[in-house]
Amino acid sequence: MDKTAHQSDENPRYRWVVLGVWLLGSVSGFMVMSTIGILLPSISAELSLSPGDQGILGSAAYWGSVTLAIPLSWLASRYSPKLLTTITLGLGTIFLFIQGWASVFVVLLVGRLAFGITVSARQPARAMLTQMWFSPREIILVNSISNVLFGVMVGGGQIATPLILAGSGDDWRAVLYIFSAAFLGLTVLWMFLGRERRTETYRRQEASQDTNVLLGAMKHRDLWVGGLGFLGVTTTWNAFLSFFPTLMLDTYGISLGWSGVILAMGIFVGGMTGMGFGYFSMNYGGEKLILKTLGLVMAGTYIGMTLTHSINALLVLSFINGIAWGFWPILFTVPFHLPGIRPREVAVAVSFTMMMSSGGTALGPLVAGFLQEATQDLRTSLFLVSFLALSLSVAGLLLPFRSDRISSDLPTVQTSN
Repeated sequence: MDKTAHQSDENPRYRWVVLGVWLLGSVSGFMVMSTIGILLPSISAELSLSPGDQGILGSAAYWGSVTLAIPLSWLASRYSPKLLTTITLGLGTIFLFIQGWASVFVVLLVGRLAFGITVSARQPARAMLTQMWFSPREIILVNSISNVLFGVMVGGGQIATPLILAGSGDDWRAVLYIFSAAFLGLTVLWMFLGRERRTETYRRQEASQDTNVLLGAMKHRDLWVGGLGFLGVTTTWNAFLSFFPTLMLDTYGISLGWSGVILAMGIFVGGMTGMGFGYFSMNYGGEKLILKTLGLVMAGTYIGMTLTHSINALLVLSFINGIAWGFWPILFTVPFHLPGIRPREVAVAVSFTMMMSSGGTALGPLVAGFLQEATQDLRTSLFLVSFLALSLSVAGLLLPFRSDRISSDLPTVQTSN
């Protein structure tokens, strides 16, 4: 049945259903990828992985996004976001099952790589659905809600995964089978509830789209600056997600459960504070100061987490670190408000931003793993990686946020309503 809605430009309430279901499927993918740090000790013990192998496995899910994000976004933006989301969720289910079934490192690595590609290929659908269902002014609200859900799901995953792992007798395969069953349910849910909405305004924007979509998206300086901002902070983030539990367990005997709670604290708080920072910047501006300040806070708290093993201190540092992660809705809104950008170009620009973010998450475990091998000290490795989070402050310094820019660009970027 064709679920495409041909409606007037009036905002329908159903847009929140479409957004909610799509984000649930998308964020679940990131949750699965981010829990590798909890599973690594069990996987390493069974498959005899070196620190370098662990770094490769931790980053593998993001390689596809780094290498294929732009061509995938160009190709996928030509097709239905409903179909694209259904296919990528279904394939993600299969590749999760393959990871649980894998008996050798290579199969596990390929399954994780393929799963990451499905997550990356799904991102153009987000850009197109956002433009179909929401007005330009609502985009930062959409990104803020996405940030909240990210915090709840990814943070919840950090807490739930150790419990599932313990309940399954330390069987990491059982955890992956449970994740694959959940993805199957999300695929079915999207098939029934996902819809498109092609208003007359959106159709006119599509019709006016020139053929050089890649050049139209990639020519914007601000897109590159924002992408580099994401690159540094996500490098640090995934280095900690992948190796902080190992550092705490091997050096101090702190359980995986406590490490999960500490990491989840920051993720939960980041999801919530993103809503506050997004609302403030939407109404009062101040994006430059917010980004510059939060970059300094983020680097400082990551450094602090390498210098103490007090659980109370780590919880406080993670809480403050989570506040700094509230930057996400501000920086992620940049692709939607580039001057003169059109629907397929937005899809490519968003995918480029996700590519840079995934580039950081791919680099994080690799950099941390090989730094550990070079220094023979995991603490030193994570300490050095912490400084890369200052890229957020650099983005705040270079991005030309102006209070009148978005309002002046609204007639250009408007694609619905």
